[in-house]
Amino acid sequence: MRKSMMISVAVTAALLGGVAAKAATPAEQELVTLEAQWSKAGVDHDAAAVDRIVAADWTGQDKTGKVSHKSDILADMKSGKAKATSMTNRDVHVRIMGDVAVVQGADDEKSMYDGADTSGSYTWTDVFQKRAGKWVVVASQVTPVAPAKKK
Repeated sequence: MRKSMMISVAVTAALLGGVAAKAATPAEQELVTLEAQWSKAGVDHDAAAVDRIVAADWTGQDKTGKVSHKSDILADMKSGKAKATSMTNRDVHVRIMGDVAVVQGADDEKSMYDGADTSGSYTWTDVFQKRAGKWVVVASQVTPVAPAKKK
């Protein structure tokens, strides 16, 4: 559902997927927590949380190249067009460069968009910017992960 969460709604996540191979700084942990909150907001249908995490000028892009805006994800969430019943983040990695951060990770979810099952695994990249002392996501890209082929 990250596809429908992000492209049409935004994204109960495991914080332990955190920053790999080193202790997370407070800023890195804050970004991992924001990702978990975004995922939880999708499952809880919490538009207020999404509104807090996603910048007004946010854009998201899916595997087809379709670009969505914050108003799209909020509308899809409020209408029920995008629904998630579970979402767990994993392999979350954070790189901070001043007031900009790139967060990459994956999620496994059970989700629906416009009546179609969108459940599966996704990888994603979110770009955050610190504005007025607060991190907000300004851009996102999501890609579904194809199931492994059976041998």
